[in-house]
Amino acid sequence: MKKILLFLLGILPVMLTAQQKCVFFEKMVKLDTEKTNLNTSQSDFGPAFVDNELWFSAFDDEEIEKLSSGSDKKIYYNLFTVPVDAKGNVTGTKTMKFAELSQGYHAGPASYCKATGELFLTLSNFENPDIKNKVYQKANIRLKIIIARKVNGVWEKTGELPFNSPEYSVGHPSVTSTGDTLYFASDIPEKGLGGTDIYMTIRSNGVWGEMKNLGDKINTSGDDMFPFIFKDRILIYASNGLGDGDDLDIYAAGLMGDKVMEPNAISELNSDGDDFAFVIHPKGEVGYYTSNKTGGVGSDDIYKVIITPQGKHELELVVMDKKTMQPIPDAKITFAGVLSTITGLIFKQELEKEKSYAVATNIDGYMNDSKTISTVGKPFGVIKDTLWVEKVEVGQKFVMENIYYDFDKSDILPASAVELDKLVKVMKDNPGWKVELGSHTDSRGSDAYNEDLSQRRSDSAVDYIIGKGIPQDRIIAKGYGETQLVNKCDDGVPCSPEEHRKNRRTEFKILEMN
Repeated sequence: MKKILLFLLGILPVMLTAQQKCVFFEKMVKLDTEKTNLNTSQSDFGPAFVDNELWFSAFDDEEIEKLSSGSDKKIYYNLFTVPVDAKGNVTGTKTMKFAELSQGYHAGPASYCKATGELFLTLSNFENPDIKNKVYQKANIRLKIIIARKVNGVWEKTGELPFNSPEYSVGHPSVTSTGDTLYFASDIPEKGLGGTDIYMTIRSNGVWGEMKNLGDKINTSGDDMFPFIFKDRILIYASNGLGDGDDLDIYAAGLMGDKVMEPNAISELNSDGDDFAFVIHPKGEVGYYTSNKTGGVGSDDIYKVIITPQGKHELELVVMDKKTMQPIPDAKITFAGVLSTITGLIFKQELEKEKSYAVATNIDGYMNDSKTISTVGKPFGVIKDTLWVEKVEVGQKFVMENIYYDFDKSDILPASAVELDKLVKVMKDNPGWKVELGSHTDSRGSDAYNEDLSQRRSDSAVDYIIGKGIPQDRIIAKGYGETQLVNKCDDGVPCSPEEHRKNRRTEFKILEMN
């Protein structure tokens, strides 16, 4: 949903503690884990969202039967897909895909960039390996990352990363939303700090730059792998070098430009087994990860995560004077139908989620203001807003900009209707006001005709305002004809159509302020 997405975008910039640790999963959301029906008696791992599907790696029925009988020859991880709804919930049954890309290889995990239409896919990097039933971090499997696109509805390989090598592994891709930055895992010699490290590369003018190690804040002397970039602002990954044991745990670290902050364990997901490959749907409400914790179906299982925002909405409202540009102390307002006086300069109010509130100033001698404050689709936190008022007096005139009429016409133009709606709001914000709406013409035509035309125009505008719910006894129509021109364009003076148009204007004047 939009509200969850907006929530996530709203709080990501403030997800760091004073110690520069990511506290998003610790303080901003609640995670609830559920079992899925995707798992087999063998290993199922590496979920990834691709459009309206969830992809993951597993063995097919024939390979599971071979493994059960003790054989591990020519058995490969295949990519499976299952449809998901708009939030990321699984809605159908799984099917196997991509024999044209992965036949004879282990396949997965993958990462998809919607902006570029590219699929980044992990494949084993040699033919016909003798591989036992173990996922990447548990076996010496060389990996590479290829790039594919859909051509006539079929995924076709279009390239691969320049870092791929049969001498070491490059795998576990995670691409940013723009498609210009890719994170991945590798055990390339001499560049790493441990067994497997996490790297990044930036694409410029279609060329991938050098692979950059994320450094010792992220990488350890152990294995660091399965990166996932969430909203381009949080790096989620698995490591067995930060905890006490040898098992993989899931961590999150904030990304601030090209800087990576200190990681923090996502404790709600970590168990006494291996926990890794945590991905989150773009809507931010549902995720999936892999674990071999106690209670699973196979050696590695895929679990679903329900993500619920935590927090509250608070309003901080200030009433400002348009002329002085200063806040008005102890201003009177009406909030949700209740008249209140602001104590000091700021009105503070806790708001309910997914709700809208009407708020208006109620200050004598001012042109009051009103608006709607809404928490619908808003992130938890403080909503700061301002009401603008202007000190006025009886007899004061206001020119209504952009209220024009076609030559010799009194019809309300669409652009004029927008401006008249603003006057309707002013009158609703100031229910004690009575105003005169005056209409003016240019000098073309006789004085009598122009007076009649301006009256018709004023009547037309007043009828429009009355039709918007303003009582008839609060507004008077007055036609001034050509008696109050704003420029040189009097009778007999040559002027352009634009100059004449400026004289065809509308003003309102305050008659009473009860």
